Amino acid sequence: MVCVAGTSTAGASAAAAPGAGVEPVAWGPPAAGMQSALTLEENPTVGGTFRFRLLLRSAAGQTVGLPPAEKAFGWLLIVQSLGDSKRAYYSEKVPMAATRTAWPAELGGERVVSLGPFDLSAAKVYASNVARGLLTAYVSGKEDADLPDAAGKLNALLEAGRAMAKFTLCLPHEGERPTLVTSEALGITIAPPDVASLKADAREKFFSDLMKQFDRGPWAGQQAHGTCVQLGKEVLPHVLKAVFETDRPSHARLWLTTTLADIRDPRSVEALIRLLDDPMDGIHHVVAYHGVKQASDRLDKALLDKVKASDATSRLAAWTLLGFMVHRSTVPEEVLKAGLESDDPRARGTAAEVLAAHASETNIRRLAALLADSSERVRGVAAKMLGMSKNHSPEVLGALVKALDLSGESARQRVCEALSELTRKDLPYNPAAEEAARAATIAAWKAWWEEKQPRR
Repeated sequence: MVCVAGTSTAGASAAAAPGAGVEPVAWGPPAAGMQSALTLEENPTVGGTFRFRLLLRSAAGQTVGLPPAEKAFGWLLIVQSLGDSKRAYYSEKVPMAATRTAWPAELGGERVVSLGPFDLSAAKVYASNVARGLLTAYVSGKEDADLPDAAGKLNALLEAGRAMAKFTLCLPHEGERPTLVTSEALGITIAPPDVASLKADAREKFFSDLMKQFDRGPWAGQQAHGTCVQLGKEVLPHVLKAVFETDRPSHARLWLTTTLADIRDPRSVEALIRLLDDPMDGIHHVVAYHGVKQASDRLDKALLDKVKASDATSRLAAWTLLGFMVHRSTVPEEVLKAGLESDDPRARGTAAEVLAAHASETNIRRLAALLADSSERVRGVAAKMLGMSKNHSPEVLGALVKALDLSGESARQRVCEALSELTRKDLPYNPAAEEAARAATIAAWKAWWEEKQPRR
């Protein structure tokens, strides 16, 4: 039997105060003039407590009658996505009779009835593949002996990560179909257990299952990453072992590498340096982008040395620049210089964004110099960044006009957009226009620039 602890009735304000750390109350669709909402009393943990509360109100404020509490019951549906698969479970019946002291004969006005909390931690749950027979048995009032076998207990089957839950309240009526009032889906974050309190064998099983979760698929790997980051250094030995197991799926090793980057520790640093030389495609990119979170001089130097030794096809310089931009806000000069000198146009384009973000006089000159880059893509990025810089100096304007002589329709369009932004002169370049029209736009900008030059 499901445990129901305590009941209360409250005004509409009760609907605005769900358990800490969960999503605000969202009312489900009206059914027979009623609406329900599901809330969580506290954040649950794997193997821990799952206590819910059900809120009930009139959908339009009009009076709606209710059957006796002895006849009313409900059930929970909880769904958790794990990789490429979903787990969905239906709980055993939750009787409303236990709340008879608060159970009203009718709803109406702004009154919100609060039912529960229902402790479903150890409730029997049933797999979704038997839902049809299960719910038919519930609604028809069949005895428990006619129910399918339970899959287990709720808190033993759910893993750390996100889940969604709905509660359906069943209100039977004599000689009529019952009214089913279903809540809106409630988002739940299930935290990992307190591993220090687990017995040794249970702790090892938990860590083993967590490492296997990385293998199930990219989405499962992301969830496992989040759980590991919550656990921190306690899980690090297991991640350090798993990340070098080359028979794991590629997505698993990529998420394991990201996990190392997100747990700051000297052991993570050493492993990330080793992973820079890992032959699996993409691992060194993850180290370059996420590894800078470690803020380790030793790892920074290893990254820079690797960038200097890499070729354009590796894209390492671009990922390293992005990593510093996003996670450290500043890019060391030697990393920026390596990006500007890289054979990879993506790295040089990213370097242009860095220069614009730190728009000193020197960096503006370096950005203007990229307008002469051999790559149309880099020239286009440099033009866009200069247009956003609000720098109207003759050096910048002259470099933009000169860049119109270089081929590349996209880059020319960006250059003209930058010139228009900086001068407030409306002379757009349309790559789809006739050749004569495009040439006329370029000639107009050159003529404008010529007029701006001092008379000799």
